[in-house]
Amino acid sequence: MSEFYEEKPVQIVVNGRAAITLMTHAKDPENLVFGALFTERVVESVDDIESVVSDDTQVSVVTKNPYTILLSRKTVLAGCGGASSFLDSGKLGTIVSVPDVSLDTAKMAASLVPESVWFAGGLFDVSGNLICLAEDISSQNVFDQLIGCALRNGVDLSKTFAVLKGNCVVESMRKAVIAGIPVLFVTGALTAASKNTADEAGLLLL
Repeated sequence: MSEFYEEKPVQIVVNGRAAITLMTHAKDPENLVFGALFTERVVESVDDIESVVSDDTQVSVVTKNPYTILLSRKTVLAGCGGASSFLDSGKLGTIVSVPDVSLDTAKMAASLVPESVWFAGGLFDVSGNLICLAEDISSQNVFDQLIGCALRNGVDLSKTFAVLKGNCVVESMRKAVIAGIPVLFVTGALTAASKNTADEAGLLLL
């Protein structure tokens, strides 16, 4: 029998009210939480967050604006791994500038991302230097982890590219566009909707 992987719910509580519950394999969920709050437009930057307290199943966030809780107007896009997103695709924005990242650089970067039976990814600067890695049970969670890591460390996402090992759905592409990641290298398959989202936003797929 194959090895079983832990899948646990993590509830995100914002200013005392339950906002989002995610199913995750992440041992430290804080990057995931920061990324999810950003890509769901609950916060606009880490500066909006006053404090974070976490345990095994809950992460409590207090924002500087105590009325921050209502999520953006949404239309259903996709859901996987216990999380669904509903943000109006017309509000994703566009990629302003696409850095020069070669396919060879992307492939070298991909070699630094460990293989996973689920999904794995990495965030890199435009020269191919590793910024952070993530693994989880869904590609959406991988993106939220990478984005959260970047935000917490002051990384300018417009000067990065991401690698995803696994298939990519529109929800994951949505998160990349919202975060302003301009280039993405996917080793697996893309859904037609995710490809259209990237094309419409000007995100370069390698």
